[in-house]
Amino acid sequence: MNTATVRSPFDVTLVGAEMPVLMAAALEYHAADPFAVTAVFDTGAQPVRWVFSRDLLDEGLVHDVGEGDIQIVPTRDPIGVQVVQMRLASPDGVAVLEASADAILEFLGRSYALVPPGTESALVDVDDTIARILAG
Repeated sequence: MNTATVRSPFDVTLVGAEMPVLMAAALEYHAADPFAVTAVFDTGAQPVRWVFSRDLLDEGLVHDVGEGDIQIVPTRDPIGVQVVQMRLASPDGVAVLEASADAILEFLGRSYALVPPGTESALVDVDDTIARILAG
């Protein structure tokens, strides 16, 4: 199993409230789960984790993507800087977070250096995955 990992800390802004809130966050990519990206948000209490497709994050730099719980939208902040909005919906509500498009692009570049696009399936052990599913 490949245990190589990429982790990039960055800041996000929680928007939509009366006053925007700056929060620490990180994106994580694990070669052992080559199709997924984990976003970790520091809420001050317990970190909140969201897992979604690396392709979704990449496409969200260029155009609106996602349905349901996770949507990613490229836009600009009030001073014109390119940002990416992550709209995350849960039973507790919806959070809209803005992050620097440059920070996302830098993270994706590092993840692609680790596992190039199109090579992810070579890292997935289908037999092991099925065994884990059947084990319960």
